Amino acid sequence: MRHQIEQAVDEGLWPAAQFAVARHGEVLAFESFGAARDSDRLCLFSATKPIFASVVWQLLGEERVALDTEVAEIWPEFGVNGKGAITLEHVLLHTCGLTNGTIDAAALPDRATRTAAIAQWQLEWEPGTRFEYHGFSAHWVLAELVERLTGQDYREALRTRVLDPLGLDRLELGIPKERQGDLRQVVSTGGYPLDALAQIMGRPVDADALAAGGDAVRPVANDPDLVALGVPGANAFSDAASVALFYQELLHNSSGLWRPDILADATGLIRNTFTVDPTRPDSPANRSIGLVIAGNGSDETVHLPGYDTPLTFRPYGGRSTPRAFGHPGAGGQSAWADPDTGLSFCLLTSGMDRDMIRDHLRHTAIESRVPELA
Repeated sequence: MRHQIEQAVDEGLWPAAQFAVARHGEVLAFESFGAARDSDRLCLFSATKPIFASVVWQLLGEERVALDTEVAEIWPEFGVNGKGAITLEHVLLHTCGLTNGTIDAAALPDRATRTAAIAQWQLEWEPGTRFEYHGFSAHWVLAELVERLTGQDYREALRTRVLDPLGLDRLELGIPKERQGDLRQVVSTGGYPLDALAQIMGRPVDADALAAGGDAVRPVANDPDLVALGVPGANAFSDAASVALFYQELLHNSSGLWRPDILADATGLIRNTFTVDPTRPDSPANRSIGLVIAGNGSDETVHLPGYDTPLTFRPYGGRSTPRAFGHPGAGGQSAWADPDTGLSFCLLTSGMDRDMIRDHLRHTAIESRVPELA
């Protein structure tokens, strides 16, 4: 494990990196590499999503809302433009049909302006009929639901309901500029594997489109204003140890923050089995109400030119069990737990390797070694 991380650091692909492994509610290993110090925090990107969803799980347990509750029942203005049938479950499963919903950056800080923009989003397809990853849109909807149901700012709700009770001071969403000195900037590294991607996808790949995606994601970690705002599904910051401990709590619920049946649903019940990639019919999304569950996975391997190791599609390193759950994040962030081993793991980096195949292979090699640290 350490060898692969050190190699990525030495090659300039991950200028800074941290990993942590925990079990029985305690950190077994926590190390920083390259420019990272143990006192630094890195952006979780979409590994933020389950952390914020954990507030919604509380509200479900308190029966303030149900999975079949239509969003417009709580937020009437949201129901225009065909969105009235969208339920909370659709939003949590990324099946609500708002994949392209965007908000102008200038409108984000003001709640009234932000919610007015969201209300005008157009429905793109019938809710519940397909899966497409909602990178930013779904969790802005969740943030507004949390505010309406709790009467708290969405960041305050996460802090007071989850992070403070767990003592996770280093895990934070919405960090004031004066406290951003321990955050690592994110950079793009390496080159795009266009030929290999074309072979996997069965069509040519547009390098400009790939670059645009990276350009859209990096500001979430690097723009002080966006970091201070706190994008609910994209830019919590933490050290790796705190995330590993958060996942320990999802395994054990020792604090009693979540009603047991709701937590079991979130961490163990696959509700979204839509295919992730139409070219790979055995690649189900395997999503619960906030997490990605390993499931039985796929034994498919793909041999690609230029790579010595075949590409596999099993999540969480390939040695995790089907009950493992977690969520990845852009740039190589990874966080998960395995109920059968009791282990939780987090890997955070400051380098977004453009060669996502190489990055996937590196992650598989690293995460397959996690059980050896138990």
